[in-house]
Amino acid sequence: MSIHLSRGGTLRRVVLSCDVAGCPVQVEPPATEAWRNDTDARLWAREHAAGWTSDPGRQTDYCPGHATFSAVPASGDTPPRPTATVRDPSGNPLNRDEYTQRLRELLVADDMAVEQAPLLTVAQATVLARLLDELAGVYRGESLGALARELSALLDSRRRDGV
Repeated sequence: MSIHLSRGGTLRRVVLSCDVAGCPVQVEPPATEAWRNDTDARLWAREHAAGWTSDPGRQTDYCPGHATFSAVPASGDTPPRPTATVRDPSGNPLNRDEYTQRLRELLVADDMAVEQAPLLTVAQATVLARLLDELAGVYRGESLGALARELSALLDSRRRDGV
């Protein structure tokens, strides 16, 4: 969300932007007189943006199409965690756990295929393993992080074994 002063400096505009990566949706509720402070401006904008939701803890806003990302999960459920770049056919981000499951299925299918010559050099495998370690650190405690850690260890073991 951003707050802008209009020309003349008396009216302020508030622009809500959806915080899902890659979502271009924005809404600008009607401008009004100056608020006491920016918190009032944000509260007013959120109340006047039909269908929009927000997550006050993360200070994020979601358009009606992505409103589920601000829903508080039921006890024991994991909140939705959207991928940053991977999208479904409709253009919506996949949940990272769903994406991890798809990647694991791809690995299982590949294990059943005929073994081929290595596709990476030793240096490329080392760099890829370190990038996977970084990804595992970013998504620590999530299935995507666990998959990254497993693949990093697999690359390291194959590199040590000379495979």
